Amino acid sequence: MISFGASVAGPGHLRDGLPNQDAWAHAALGGGRVVVVADGLGSKPNAAVGSAAACDAVAEAVRIWLRHQGASRDVLLGLIHLLWRARVEPLSPDSAATTCLFAFMRADGSGLLGQLGDGLVLVLCDGHVRPHQLRSDDDFTNRTRALGVTRQLAGWNVAVLEPGERTVILCTDGVSDDLLESKHLEFAEWMNGEIASLPPGPRWRRLAHELRHWPTPHHIDDKTIALLRSQE
Repeated sequence: MISFGASVAGPGHLRDGLPNQDAWAHAALGGGRVVVVADGLGSKPNAAVGSAAACDAVAEAVRIWLRHQGASRDVLLGLIHLLWRARVEPLSPDSAATTCLFAFMRADGSGLLGQLGDGLVLVLCDGHVRPHQLRSDDDFTNRTRALGVTRQLAGWNVAVLEPGERTVILCTDGVSDDLLESKHLEFAEWMNGEIASLPPGPRWRRLAHELRHWPTPHHIDDKTIALLRSQE
């Protein structure tokens, strides 16, 4: 299996002297791997704390969940909320609100996808790509779903992965907002081919360079991408 990612502060935060409010993480556990990306809500004073806490909380929650065979997906999601809340103490949850996207995959390609809030999850399999969730028009009018804001587990979009070779790509909205749906396959194949084929050090530098020199004019947001593939 292979997993990697990169996260960079957007020009808007660099100009204002603010930290990157995105975060990402990956970890090997339970015969598989997990990757997470999170985007702290820009209006929140502790957004950077919240996004980093989300990445740690998901990795720990998956590790605990895997030790209890038969535990439901709701148990995992509840653990994520509880562990995230513990990590942001003594801050108020609302002040550290963050989106959260994750993928857990075993060596045979089976696993679980989860998404709370905006961003994009792409699944590449057999030369086809499908989005786990496209942003809907409701996202422009309704309050953003996020840890620290959403308390109902039904706010998560979750999907089970059946065994098979596949690649999952997670993006925060600094990336996904600039990706046309018609370009999803081209983008996924670029990540899975040109970027994934590089050695780890050059791969991270190349991906971070691409994020810093994002081709969309006047882009300002933080940008994070992570990839998880069932085969080396």
